[in-house]
Amino acid sequence: MGHALPPPAASLPAARPPARPGDAGAGLAALPGLWRGRDLARAPSPGFPTGFAPLDAELPGGGWPAGALTEVLCGQAGIGEVRLFFPALSALARGDAPVFLLEPPWLPYAPAFAGGGIPAARLVVVRPRRPADAMWACEQILRGLTGGALLAWPRHLRAQDIRRLQLAVEGKPVLAVLMRPPAAAGEPTPAALRIALEAAPPAHLALRILKRRGGMLARTLRIAPPSPLFTSLPAQDAPVCHAVDRDSSRLPDARLHPASA
Repeated sequence: MGHALPPPAASLPAARPPARPGDAGAGLAALPGLWRGRDLARAPSPGFPTGFAPLDAELPGGGWPAGALTEVLCGQAGIGEVRLFFPALSALARGDAPVFLLEPPWLPYAPAFAGGGIPAARLVVVRPRRPADAMWACEQILRGLTGGALLAWPRHLRAQDIRRLQLAVEGKPVLAVLMRPPAAAGEPTPAALRIALEAAPPAHLALRILKRRGGMLARTLRIAPPSPLFTSLPAQDAPVCHAVDRDSSRLPDARLHPASA
């Protein structure tokens, strides 16, 4: 019986050079879908600039997530949680994109939004007749939007509801924000970003990032949201204050609209 001959040298695979320390890490770092737990993740698309440089520096994509959910946990309405998004909403409105407000807990005051750069013509307020229809309306808005923003105040959300909303907005150039109670901090969420807000006198917000795609942020950020107060208008034409633009450093105005008192 004959013996098998070895293949010609030309057909043998070329010998690989020995791996050097650090080669594996450099190769992994080049993969677009991989991130180290201690670093910020690389967002699949640029975010919407928040208008606050310290906050942008802590968010993957350099701003509010695009095509993903953002959760805001806030126990008190009217402390500036909407004004926090005014710079991003203003940029979207300049591009003729709509801004949906789903079940806000106050009566939206159009001049306050206009002072923040969001014309009333871009605002769409949605109030479902039944609380059970809120989730359906939220999902339909996200599925139909091709740009713009949705700020929603759903009363009851289950984990599967949030997953459905995330799928509805996935990959779209849309800013999607869910305003939720602080108790939701103990619940799991597929949202890309979850932040907690508290009033920080005289006119700031204390912002904690509870979840982001990347390393955890232990410190609290102090943000001063824009205050669209119409001090340049004549006194007789000055509009009443409203929860969305009330300066937290002042006492409630006696002219406060009943819907926001």
